[in-house]
Amino acid sequence: MTFAAGIAVGIALSTLKPFIFAAKKRRTELVVARRRILAGIKEKHHEDILDEAFRTTEAIKGELDKSLETLQRTLNAVMIPTPTESPEHEASIEPSHSVKSGHSAS
Repeated sequence: MTFAAGIAVGIALSTLKPFIFAAKKRRTELVVARRRILAGIKEKHHEDILDEAFRTTEAIKGELDKSLETLQRTLNAVMIPTPTESPEHEASIEPSHSVKSGHSAS
């Protein structure tokens, strides 16, 4: 009886073994596919972050260019005398009176 049970278990295992290994192989394939998909999602996320950083950098660069142009126009207007002005009428900056060290500012 024990011998017959051993033979039956052996036949059952040999019959089920391909299905067990196939299921294990399928799970392994699914794990690999999941890792590949997650890696792709992660890479896409990093690309999106870099794209946003580049767009932001370009926007900041554009704003800095506008500020530079405004500053250059302002400096040109202040530093270059117009033909109606003469050099002897240029405004000069006079130093302000110094604050005496004995007095408090409050």
